[in-house]
Amino acid sequence: MSPMDEQKNVLNSPPPRMNIIGSGKLGRTLARLLHDAGLVTIGGIYNRHIDNSESARAFIGDGCVVKNLEQLTKEVAELWMIATSDDAIHSCAKQLAALPDINWQNAVVFHSSGLKTSAELGPLKKLGSSVASAHPAHSFASPQRSLTSFASTVCTLEGDERAIDSLDSLFSAIGGQVTTIKAEAKPLYHAATVMASNYLVALLGASEALLEKAGIEAALASAILSPLMRQSLENGLTEGAVNALTGPIARGDSKTIQAHLKAIEQAAPGLRSSYTSMGTQALQLARQKNTLSKKELANIEKLLIEK
Repeated sequence: MSPMDEQKNVLNSPPPRMNIIGSGKLGRTLARLLHDAGLVTIGGIYNRHIDNSESARAFIGDGCVVKNLEQLTKEVAELWMIATSDDAIHSCAKQLAALPDINWQNAVVFHSSGLKTSAELGPLKKLGSSVASAHPAHSFASPQRSLTSFASTVCTLEGDERAIDSLDSLFSAIGGQVTTIKAEAKPLYHAATVMASNYLVALLGASEALLEKAGIEAALASAILSPLMRQSLENGLTEGAVNALTGPIARGDSKTIQAHLKAIEQAAPGLRSSYTSMGTQALQLARQKNTLSKKELANIEKLLIEK
């Protein structure tokens, strides 16, 4: 067969069928993106609660809801996505490996954990599957919004070469920026993404709580925080964290820090540790700026570590 004929066969071949286990916000969004792009057809959809499977099926617009994992033996698929909680991935792989009448030899199986590695899918790898982990660095809080904002998301892959090659093609085709990572580096990678995403939201919540204690209503609090956070984030991403740092720590203003801590201790003592831990990180950035004296740095550090 000539190279041209092989290319025609690839172009004319039907898209792979994908079974889904765990179709929460991430799972259903990825499935919808892949399906809408004509890259996969959807086979079985399984969740512990059938209502979740039915809502996912409606969102994706394709697939067959199954009541238990055993029913997946009737759903032949070349691609399997496991988008469960991290702790359930290995158990799920073991249960799938124990099912009869599934040919795993040509299957690609991947999970979506940012922390766990493809080793969680070991029971299926022993049966001949190619396995991988695939983590999009994206917040899936709103699946509908993610459909239009997913493009350019960095998708980090780890696992077998064949699985990585398949997933590279799929994620690239829906606009992802694909990269690979070593298994041992995943905990640090995931910690970084959690801090940048989840902790940013937690920081917003802490700031809102302090403004509420200051007697500022929610609508005005949003007007105060929204431009500050957007501008600071944009500055940090474009100029770098060190150059973007402003405020009392960057100025060496220990008296302002002292006043903040006193007010927080009186009004919201539970937020003191949040203020001091982030202040300690800001102090590290201030040190790198090399604009403050040793005395100024020491005075601020003393305030931040005092109980």
